[in-house]
Amino acid sequence: MRLVSYGVTGAERPGVLVDERTIAPLAPLLSQLGLPTADMNAVLGVLPYLAERIKDRGYGTATRIDVAATRLGPPVPRPTTVVAVGANYAQHIAELSDVARPAKPVLFVKPVSSLSGPGDDIVLPRETRMLDYECELGVVIGRGGRRIPRSEAMEHIGGFMIANDVTARDVFLGESDRHPLFMQVLRGKGYDTFCPTGPWLVTPDEFTDPAGARLRLWVNDELRQDAVAGDMIFDVSALIASVSECLTLRPGDIILTGSPPGVGFALRPPRFLADGDTLRLEISGLGTMTTRVRDEEP
Repeated sequence: MRLVSYGVTGAERPGVLVDERTIAPLAPLLSQLGLPTADMNAVLGVLPYLAERIKDRGYGTATRIDVAATRLGPPVPRPTTVVAVGANYAQHIAELSDVARPAKPVLFVKPVSSLSGPGDDIVLPRETRMLDYECELGVVIGRGGRRIPRSEAMEHIGGFMIANDVTARDVFLGESDRHPLFMQVLRGKGYDTFCPTGPWLVTPDEFTDPAGARLRLWVNDELRQDAVAGDMIFDVSALIASVSECLTLRPGDIILTGSPPGVGFALRPPRFLADGDTLRLEISGLGTMTTRVRDEEP
């Protein structure tokens, strides 16, 4: 299935993409089953059960929503946690520094308020002149847990989606030239709209080979990033096991698996995003996400 959240910002409702143009709302079926009707996290928590009922009963309603007539929001609008992974592609590490690979995944958290939909604008804050992009494979938890064994990790996945870990590089670096402790990771990666996701969430039965997925990103039709998820230092199962060592994962939680090479900060000379730029992100099997950059309003 391809799950979507649709509607106005902050009031998105869960649905299933029937085809490229049509959404079937899940609320009627969820209501029949006595489940919350507007919570994608709840959907993910009972997804195997729900999937069987959809097969048996259809979508539970004749109502259909035209994709072109509504807004697609982030597939999971209100997760408990968004965990991001840094330095997970060797070539990305190499383009930024000459340090060795990390012994364990490098983790940080993006605020839930940074999430935005696949067609929403990325707002360029007035504090930065170094706005950058990072095309990433997003993994969404379906079945939660703590200290999940790597051998069982894939069983805890609810779906996969495209994500962009937008970064204000100058804000992120902070005063790290004075001391590493003065780096501003949350500030540089936490602004509103700095985590576009979508366009939908593809369930594992339809996305069976994450390692084989090709990630590409264009800026104004210029290809900037092009890699395969199999190049990750720590694969999806290793990341789930590692993240769940230090925190309990819940249905709907998101893991951003790291950026491949080709970020603007690493180009020579560096090339950052500006008002009016258009980004197109594509991951094979997950669709395409197109977003526009605009200056923050005064």
